[in-house]
Amino acid sequence: MDGQGQASMAFPRPGRALKAILIAIGALGILQATLINYAGASKIFLYLVCVPEKVLDGEVWRLVTAGFLTSPEALGHLIFTLIGLYFLSPDLERRWGSGRFVRFLLISIVAGFSLSILLDKLMPPGLAQFHPRGMFGAGAAIAAVAVAWSKMNADLQVRLFFFLPVTGKQLFWLTIGFCVLGVIYPAGSPEGVFSPFGGVLVGVLLGGTPSVLRSLYLRIKLALLRRSSGNVSIQPLLKPPPRRRGSGPSLRVVSGGLEDELKKRHPPKDKRFLN
Repeated sequence: MDGQGQASMAFPRPGRALKAILIAIGALGILQATLINYAGASKIFLYLVCVPEKVLDGEVWRLVTAGFLTSPEALGHLIFTLIGLYFLSPDLERRWGSGRFVRFLLISIVAGFSLSILLDKLMPPGLAQFHPRGMFGAGAAIAAVAVAWSKMNADLQVRLFFFLPVTGKQLFWLTIGFCVLGVIYPAGSPEGVFSPFGGVLVGVLLGGTPSVLRSLYLRIKLALLRRSSGNVSIQPLLKPPPRRRGSGPSLRVVSGGLEDELKKRHPPKDKRFLN
């Protein structure tokens, strides 16, 4: 043993949110492949794919729906998507809760396709591999999950693809390497060659507890609170009210009372009543 932690070889148990996502992707993948390959019904698929021109024309739902689609021509794409999300996501959902986990996946999908659309407008028109006409797939979400998990488990060892032992730090760089390979081999990236990089960015910024963005927000908020509290001086509240000139003291001793009355009395002539 090298002293490093090692994850259990037992299959992780997905939470409710991840289970629903995996079932939805699997059912939708089988349904769309059946309709397209045997019924010629591709309108629904084309209505959900992320097409840059359509998104810029206002069909922004494509940024989300395209992340749940898989290739109707390759079963391997569906299997890889399900395994990629299932492999590390249960740990994130357990730590974050279902709400944050689902938001994390949606943000990573939107960020991945948005980055591809942005670079589609910036790249030279001659590079066809950088100008996808239609994008679909959960590559950005899978990359985001891998990066977020690697940040939270840097020294924990897992078996990649169920046989290759890697640590969290190594998994981070392996994820970057797969993203680069997607640029070199664009035919194997139906989600666009730049979408996984958007997922990596989301994993870096939103992974961890607290995340980088959350920590930055808290620091800015703390700085603003310190600045606003520094403008308020409490010294005037601690000073006593000023005394008016020419006035006497606020407290005086008044002569008189029971002692003066006793001095004026004469002792009685009959001494029997002194005691």
